[in-house]
Amino acid sequence: MNTCEAQKGFLTLSACDNPAVRVCSQCGQSMCPAHLTPQSGFSTCFDCAASATDAPDGEYDGVWAHRYRSRYYSSTGYTPMAWSSRDDYDQQDARSFDERERDAAEDEVERAGFGDS
Repeated sequence: MNTCEAQKGFLTLSACDNPAVRVCSQCGQSMCPAHLTPQSGFSTCFDCAASATDAPDGEYDGVWAHRYRSRYYSSTGYTPMAWSSRDDYDQQDARSFDERERDAAEDEVERAGFGDS
């Protein structure tokens, strides 16, 4: 099964990874329903709809948000970091996640505090 090729986020982008149901009629990328515009009858992705010259300004919807993101990147020269999944971490990196889980479990153990004296 194909996964959605959309990128989520603003300063840091991540892969959607939801199951794709359709291909964008403009860019040809596989998309899930959440990344297809209702205005196009769910045939165009938000990024393509945002780059259209006939898209109305001022509507606060998914197209507006993608248009804002695109304009921000082009006007500031910002290049977002992109993360695809937790698989990007090697075994050494993943150890810190395990340590956080262990520390969180230890925090749940009741300990004497300032109010216990």
